[in-house]
Amino acid sequence: MISPPSVQHGQCRNQHGFTLLELIIVCLLITVSLAFSVPNLRQAFVIDQLAASSRKIVALIKEVRNRATQEQQPYVIHFDLDRKKIWYQPDPVASKGAKEQEKAPSPTITLPPSVRFQDIQTGTGEKKGSGGVALWINHQGYMDQTILHLVDDRDNSISLELSPFLSTIKAHDAYISLE
Repeated sequence: MISPPSVQHGQCRNQHGFTLLELIIVCLLITVSLAFSVPNLRQAFVIDQLAASSRKIVALIKEVRNRATQEQQPYVIHFDLDRKKIWYQPDPVASKGAKEQEKAPSPTITLPPSVRFQDIQTGTGEKKGSGGVALWINHQGYMDQTILHLVDDRDNSISLELSPFLSTIKAHDAYISLE
């Protein structure tokens, strides 16, 4: 028979759990880290709406360029700067000679309330800050060089630079111009 080891005065052989002091220190460290991270998280959520909107616009433009090349048909992307909406359709001038087909309505992007178009600058140098802008994409997916300027309520901005011949769209964290 094995006898239990002797317990020395004031010590337990197996200590399980945490002391109150250890728990208080851990809670204090969590509180301090949250105090520093919450303002950054709040700002990230506001900026995230701007970034999310720009990602949606980039995806829509890439989709329309792909459709134009696959269907060998020109398309028009419409930007309503006042209502903050974007949609596309086949070019009505080019499709008059073609058979009229019932097509599903194109997806519409509506910008969130905190995000708006500052202006749109086309390859001709024209800047438009209100009204409507139509961006024509030919059957090969080519378009005029264009820069879309988006801003939010906190004056953070993103400029989307659309290349005429490349399918890449560059995003800049500042206002840029074609000049």
